[in-house]
Amino acid sequence: MKIFYYRFGVFFIVVFLFGSCSKEFTNQPKPNALPQTRLWLTPESDLHETISRQHFYWYGEDPDGRVVGYLLAVGNFKPSPKQLPSPDTMTYTWVTKGDTSIGLPLRAIRDSFTVIVRAVDNTFKSASLLPAGAVIKMLPQPYWDVDTNGVYDGNDIALSDLQPAADPKGAILLVPIRNTPPTVQFAANPVDSTIIQQPDTTFTVATFSWVGHDLDGDNTITGYRIALNDTSQPASWFTISGSPNFVTLSVPRSVSDQTTTDTVSANVYTGTYPNLQLRGTISGLRLDNTNVLYVQAHDIAGEYSKAALMPTTTARKWFVKKPKGRMLVVDDYIQSGKDTIPNFYGKIFSDPSIAGGSFVHFDLLDIGFGLTNTTKPTETVNQKYGSLVPQFLNPAFILTLKLYDVVFWYTDLYPSFTPAQIGLFYYTLGGGKAIFTTTFPKNISFPDVVALNDFAPIDSVSTDPESQTTQTDTLRTNAGNVLPGKTKILPSDATRGYDTLAFGLNAYYNLNWRRVYKRADAQYLYQLEPSTNSRDPYLGMPTVAVIDNAKTFVFFALPMHLLNGNMTGLKTFFRKVIVDEFGFQ
Repeated sequence: MKIFYYRFGVFFIVVFLFGSCSKEFTNQPKPNALPQTRLWLTPESDLHETISRQHFYWYGEDPDGRVVGYLLAVGNFKPSPKQLPSPDTMTYTWVTKGDTSIGLPLRAIRDSFTVIVRAVDNTFKSASLLPAGAVIKMLPQPYWDVDTNGVYDGNDIALSDLQPAADPKGAILLVPIRNTPPTVQFAANPVDSTIIQQPDTTFTVATFSWVGHDLDGDNTITGYRIALNDTSQPASWFTISGSPNFVTLSVPRSVSDQTTTDTVSANVYTGTYPNLQLRGTISGLRLDNTNVLYVQAHDIAGEYSKAALMPTTTARKWFVKKPKGRMLVVDDYIQSGKDTIPNFYGKIFSDPSIAGGSFVHFDLLDIGFGLTNTTKPTETVNQKYGSLVPQFLNPAFILTLKLYDVVFWYTDLYPSFTPAQIGLFYYTLGGGKAIFTTTFPKNISFPDVVALNDFAPIDSVSTDPESQTTQTDTLRTNAGNVLPGKTKILPSDATRGYDTLAFGLNAYYNLNWRRVYKRADAQYLYQLEPSTNSRDPYLGMPTVAVIDNAKTFVFFALPMHLLNGNMTGLKTFFRKVIVDEFGFQ
C-alpha cells in the first residue's frame, strides 16, 4: 500500500508539472487586442434611396484599452468596396468624435457613396499630435499628409504606430443617394424679414435678389435662370452661371425709344454700380404693362428648383412704365400744394426757348409716395423710403436716373437724403445733369449736411438754430423761417446772363431758408436781396444757389415753385441752366 501511494503521488506531480508547462503565467504580456468599429445612419433602418446630406454615427470598442480616434473615409468609389482594399489606398480624415453630418456631392440624379470608419486604440501614441480633420494616408507607410498633396514628402509626418492600432476591417456602409432639387426664394429685408418686393410701378430698370438652398449642400447650386412673363418656351429662360443671386434688368433708351412693339429685351447685369457686369439680354419685358419675373436654381446634378415669382403674390403688381421724356422730375414733396407743383413746372418747361420745348414732356417719379409728415422726417434712420423708391438704390435707382438727360429734383424741408446721396452722386459722376431745389428743417443735422456734401456742390449750409424775433434791431446772420412776398433773388454775377427771380404775392412765406457755402470747385449763382423783413431781418445778402465748375449740378436752397413773382425770369433760369450750362439743345 505504501508503494501504491508513493507511485500515485509521483504520477500526480508529473502530470501537474507537465500541465503547468503548457499554460501562460499570469504576468506574461499579452498582444494588443484590436478595436472593432460600428457605423450606422439615422434613422437606423434599411437603406433605401435617401437625400445626400446625412448624419452618420459610429463607435469603437477595444477589449483591452480605449479608442482614441477614428479614421473616416467617404467616397464615390467604383466599384463600391465591401472590404478595405489591399493595399489600403484610401484617404482618411482623423476624427475624435462619434458622429458627423456629411454632404455627399451628387453629379447625377442618382448615385451611391461609401462611408468607411476605422477605430484606433490607445496604442497609437501619436494621436495627441493630430488635429481634427488631419488627412491620413496609409501608403507607402501611414503618415499625416500635412500639405494635403497626396504625396509622402518632407512636409509630412510619419505615423509608424498607426497601422497596428487601427481596426483592420473597419465598418463599411453603402449609401444609395437620390439628388434633392434645390429651392429658391426672393431675399428678405434684414430689418423686418419681409420679402423685398418691386415697387408697383418702375421705369425700365429693376433689381432682384434671391437666396438658393440645397439639402445636398448650397455649394451644389451651379447657377440660376430667369424668365419674364412666359416660361413655356426654353428660349424664354436666361441662364446665369456661377453663384450670382443679384441681378438688374435695364432697357437702354436707344431700345425703348425706337421700338415699335410693346415688348422689348432688357440687359441683364450682375453686381452694383460702378462695377456692373453685363451678362447678356433677356427677352419678354412688357412696356406700359404688368410683368412677372421667374427664377429657378440649378444644381450640379442637373435638377431645377420650383420657380419663385416676383411679385410674390397675385395681390401685388409690377407695372413697367416706358420712359418718354428727356427729363425725370423727382417729386420729393408731401406738403400742402403737392398736386399743383408738376403743373407749375410743366408750364415753365413748355417754353420753346428751353431746348425747343423738348423738356415739356417729362417723366415724374414720386419718391415721397406713401410717406407722411411723421415718417418722412425719419426715413433715413428707419430706412423706409417712399413706396416707389427701389429697395436696391444701387443699382436700380442709379440706373433709373441714368435713363434721362436731366434730373430735376424738388423737395420739401425733409429731402430724401439717402436716395439722393446714392442716386445723384453716381448719376452725375457718370455725366448726368441735375438740378436740386429744397429748403431745410428747423434744425438741420450734421449727417444731413454730410449727405448734401456727397451729391451737391456745396461745402456746408448755415446751421443757426432757427427762431423768430420781433426785434427789428436784431439781424440774423445765416438763417430764418420766413421771407416776405416779392423778396428778390439776385444773380451773384450779372454778367452770366441770369435774370432776377422773386417770390410771389403772399405777405410772407413760411419756410426755413439757410445760407449755403460753395465747394472750392463751384460758383455762386444767386443770393437774397438785402433784408426787407421786419419780422425776422437777416444780415447781408445770403447766397442760396450754386453750380459746380463742371456744369453738371445746380443746387438751389429755396423751393423754386414759390418763385412765381417773375415767371419770365424763372424760365430764363431753366433755359440758362439746361441749354447754356448743361449744353442740351
